[in-house]
Amino acid sequence: MDKKVSIIDLGSNSVRMIVVAVNERGAYRLIDQAKSMDRLGQGMGAEEKIQEESLARSLSTLKIFKKFVDSYDVDLVIPVATAALRRASNQKEVLKRIKKETGLRFQVLTTDREAYYSYLGVINTLPLEDFIMVDIGGGSIQIAKVQNRKIQQALNLPFGSISLTEKFDLSDEISDTSRQEALSFLQDSLKKIPWLNKEEGLPILGLGGTLRRLGRIAQQRYSFEFNSLHNLHLSPKEAMKIIDELATKTHGERINTPGLATDRGDIIIGGLLPLQVLLDHLQPPGFILSTSGLREGLFFEKFLQDLFPQPMPIQNVLDHSLYNTLGRYNMNITHAEKIHYISLKLFRALQRVHHLSSEYERVLRTASMLHDLGMNVDYYNHHNHSFYLILHSRIYGLTHRETILSAFVAGEHRGSSLQQVHEPYFEKLSPEEKKIIEILGMFLKIAEMLDRNQYGHLTKISTFLEERDFTVTLLSSEAIGIEDFSIEPFKEEFFNLFGKKLHINTDHY
Repeated sequence: MDKKVSIIDLGSNSVRMIVVAVNERGAYRLIDQAKSMDRLGQGMGAEEKIQEESLARSLSTLKIFKKFVDSYDVDLVIPVATAALRRASNQKEVLKRIKKETGLRFQVLTTDREAYYSYLGVINTLPLEDFIMVDIGGGSIQIAKVQNRKIQQALNLPFGSISLTEKFDLSDEISDTSRQEALSFLQDSLKKIPWLNKEEGLPILGLGGTLRRLGRIAQQRYSFEFNSLHNLHLSPKEAMKIIDELATKTHGERINTPGLATDRGDIIIGGLLPLQVLLDHLQPPGFILSTSGLREGLFFEKFLQDLFPQPMPIQNVLDHSLYNTLGRYNMNITHAEKIHYISLKLFRALQRVHHLSSEYERVLRTASMLHDLGMNVDYYNHHNHSFYLILHSRIYGLTHRETILSAFVAGEHRGSSLQQVHEPYFEKLSPEEKKIIEILGMFLKIAEMLDRNQYGHLTKISTFLEERDFTVTLLSSEAIGIEDFSIEPFKEEFFNLFGKKLHINTDHY
């Protein structure tokens, strides 16, 4: 029976909820999510008081979210609140009313805990070592320096997209004076942070709804090959160009921008100007977007400490994600590991022939471990289904390009080309990438044939590379004889790729 965990995040701009299911193998998956742009922090003013109208909107949403939670029979609900309630002068009264009307007892996170949970959401889903993390919310901005995958410095700026919009009149047509005043205010704020040093050349990692909207606009504008926002890379120049263009438009013009949701049109500039100033201040080599943050971080803490205890943060993001995916789909992990072992052995044995760098081992590992995912749909054409599932299963630890390459390699493991089935993606591949898919796909085809029955009799292989020949010797616990027969259809393709005749020998012990 799955355990279900729900996290509800009551922010200054939005209320968000996720429901995550964890199965008996320790594999987790998102089964539902919801959000509502209720703007709890709107109009707080100098008194720093949650307004009745804002609270009423949030209460209505929380009552609906509570029904979601009850309908899923959730085992654990984790409700947290951030900037608006953290600074609210009427915090106690608001929390008491929320508890009375919804039954939800919210924990108001300190600025340090909020930054920590956002960091956990990022560090457990991206293979980054050193970066500056910025989370732009409706009522506050979290900035942290991460080095060697650990938080070294963190702080909270007590303003965000809503408060900046109200303070500098940024909701509709923006005057040059208003924009300059906002930029000067933000520049002065950043100058007071001694550890924000542009000389270190760290990339900026952004999260939060405002920056996700920036990512969607960029996807529409620059025609990225992959639709995922997570681990989306933008150049600072691309990001700045979008910000500058949006800032010159009225609210009515902004909401017609492809990729920008209408409910953010009035506060988007208040959320993007801090990023503009940060980009200008640090001159980073790049900007990376994360869709995992506070809510995911709260889940990871619960998962890694209580549900399936293990070191935190996750040390190898890709491996964790691969095994989680195998567990979600109830796949044969022993077979997946055997296919990876064989294909990697072949890759390394022929490296001086194919000349691919070791960075492609991540692609080969992903494709070999997940090549049979499509069996969950149907045996026939399961390689096509594997392509789709890898592309859309949120495999963490890969770039977008590596994800696409992995999907193609896995999709070709039965010896058929995916060019016709997945033409839109195939068209975007360079000739070099198509060649890489052929090479890695060949290793996977051979590996699949060598462990075709999945009984585990094959325990080890050895290879011998000569001028015109490549011999693979199989060490098996039982006499096996179908391997050379199964590989026969690929021998000509192997010779055309590598200029070597492929031979299969068996050694039974």
